[in-house]
Amino acid sequence: MDMPDDPANWSLPGPADSFADAQSPETEFLQTQLAVIEAYLQRFPGEQRDLRALAWIEAHAGDYRQQWQAQAASRRGRGPSARAC
Repeated sequence: MDMPDDPANWSLPGPADSFADAQSPETEFLQTQLAVIEAYLQRFPGEQRDLRALAWIEAHAGDYRQQWQAQAASRRGRGPSARAC
């Protein structure tokens, strides 16, 4: 998939576009994480950003998954799940 160099021009193709329009807690969570990654990438030259983005995601994905799971469980009326995936 060809992606523009400028993260401001990135968009999800197809049905995800309609999902991005809905303001759900999941959408807000994803938008917040995208903003964090974009802010981090601003300190690097354009040619390094793809590699740096992947490294950042690899380093932080587990923590963000746990945070998202806790928020999702809380919205369902339960406390954080005792089962970690």
